[in-house]
Amino acid sequence: MPSVSTSGDPPERRAWSSESWQGSALRALVACGLIGLLLWGWGRAGGHAPVLHGRALDGRPAPAFRGLRDTQGRGFAWGALRGDAVLVFFGYTHCPDVCPLTLVRLARVLDALGPRAGRVKVVFVTLDPARDTPKVLRAYLDALLPAATALRGDAAATARSAAQWGVRWRRVDDPRGGAGDYWFDHSASVTLVGPRGHLRARYGYAQLAAHGLLRGDLQALLR
Repeated sequence: MPSVSTSGDPPERRAWSSESWQGSALRALVACGLIGLLLWGWGRAGGHAPVLHGRALDGRPAPAFRGLRDTQGRGFAWGALRGDAVLVFFGYTHCPDVCPLTLVRLARVLDALGPRAGRVKVVFVTLDPARDTPKVLRAYLDALLPAATALRGDAAATARSAAQWGVRWRRVDDPRGGAGDYWFDHSASVTLVGPRGHLRARYGYAQLAAHGLLRGDLQALLR
């Protein structure tokens, strides 16, 4: 008598079903692995980057401050600040209002950050190297924001750096003053550089008055 299958399926169908299941499982594992790699790469590329309150920038590496030196005559290297957030502001010490108020607002933000303040650096670049000597700059920042770094260079290096950072400025001679009496009309924004050294956001003068906005953004970046 011919043999009878007790399972109801021919032997060759049972064998095919087993091989098909194993193949499907293997394909599923491969697909999961690929999805995992894509998600990991997305996270590494900043896919989980927080939404910031400042005006978003394009994320390119922060421009180098070529030709500029700090108050001790040292150059500036971004590599030394990896892992820290950096706030960059262009101004000058003879500024009557915007510059000192901006630095005071940044000081308040840092105070509110508590222990995280150690991972936030402030860089003040002078637009007036003729009057802002290293000694003048250091005294100015010591009075407003002692932890900040001041940078200065000659007129050409200053103009080049300001252009790279999108800072608009012009010298205005004061007709009421004597020879050499002048002031600067300049951008009053602060640029945020992320812990990996990329441009993240720019904050206008009015936004800085709301200390919680910048403080929240820094906390999100450093979390």
